[in-house]
Amino acid sequence: MMSEKKFKWVVVLAMAPVVLWPLLLTSVDTLDTALERFLVLAMPVFTIACGYLAHYTYRDRPEVAWILLAVLLLTQAAAWVL
Repeated sequence: MMSEKKFKWVVVLAMAPVVLWPLLLTSVDTLDTALERFLVLAMPVFTIACGYLAHYTYRDRPEVAWILLAVLLLTQAAAWVL
């Protein structure tokens, strides 16, 4: 099992693409549906919440924390495809 300090860095690196969120905002006007706009605008909130929950649950349930990080990374990849 990884130490909590190292896992914190993994979480920070997984949350790093939220810094590029302003680039996603430039495409909000070109999105067709309201659902797509909502997903782009809600992405930072989801990223921060998922990262916080992964860090919070790592001590008691490391498997759940890794699953949360996997969902976070897959969601970020899907947002860039969107």
